[in-house]
Order: sequence, then C-alpha cells, then structure tokens
Amino acid sequence: MFAVRRFLGLAALGLAFIAGPLLAEPLLRGPVLLTVSGNISKPSRGAVGEDDKFFAYNEVAFAQAAEFDFAALQGLGMVSIRADFPMGGTVYEYEGPLLGDVLAAAGASGSIVTVKALDGYQIELDLEQAVANGAVIALRRDGKPFAIGDYGPTHLVFPRAERDDLADMNDDTWIYSIYYISVE
Repeated sequence: MFAVRRFLGLAALGLAFIAGPLLAEPLLRGPVLLTVSGNISKPSRGAVGEDDKFFAYNEVAFAQAAEFDFAALQGLGMVSIRADFPMGGTVYEYEGPLLGDVLAAAGASGSIVTVKALDGYQIELDLEQAVANGAVIALRRDGKPFAIGDYGPTHLVFPRAERDDLADMNDDTWIYSIYYISVE
C-alpha cells in the first residue's frame, strides 16, 4: 500500500511539474465573473476564440487576459464601504475588492480603464482618479451576492456615504453588471 501511495504521489508531483509551466494562475473554481485585458502582465487565458461568443458579439477582442471568479475576487481582500446608489437614495453596505487590487492582480499598468457591462454600456475612467476615489468592484450589497439581473455579477461603487468629497459624484460612473475591463 505504501508503495502504491508513494508512486501515486510521485506521479502527481510529476504531472504538476509538467503542467506547472503551462498554467499562469491556479485553476478557477467557479464561473468567470470578470475578465481584465489590455496592458497586463499576469494573464490566465489566451486570446478571444471561436467559443467566446459573448465577447465576439460585443466586439471585445484581446490576445490575453486575466480571469477572476467569485473566489479569486474575494481572495484579493474584501473591503466594506457605505454608499447611496442611486445618488440620494438608500445607503447600502457594499463589499468587494478594491479596483486597484483587482488590476494589480492582473499586473495591469496604464492610465485609462474601459469598463463594460452586460447590456453594452461602457465607461472610460482615469485609473488614478478612480483609485483615489476608493473604487470597489462590489460583489455584495448588504451581505447578499449580486445576481445577473439585479446588479451583478459585479458593480463598480465608491464610498460616497463616507466621503464628503464624493457627495456630488455623478452616478454615470457607477457601472453595474460588469463583466470586462480593458486597461490602456
């Protein structure tokens, strides 16, 4: 029994050694919620291909990208912020990783990010300003994960209820149903 275990352990180690260089990141555990491409140095997938129907339909093309599932985003460190959305409405508690941390995990460098939503809405943001304003890629509101159809899978939010300098921030930058970010 020990010999079989030892053989299986060595075989697994050998497979890990062989496969290791082929994998840039650990395997995702769930569905991909967010894809980041453009000026990145830590890709986890290749180019848009034949099976990427949604990207093709939305005219999204890239040579490489970093993919994040719920667990990967959560693993970047969650912050909690309070914000009203829409402006002047109910104040909620939002949880998710900081936009800067998501982009750092992708090895992003640049000054402009284009954020796209499932419905085709997109915005361009000055990256430095968005990070200075405390941008969060929210995964939950008041403890409940977002779903497709409410504001999910992810929602870009800012701590407007916590910072006087953001009190008059326009809702146009609070893009929800985010699935894709491009960095230039």
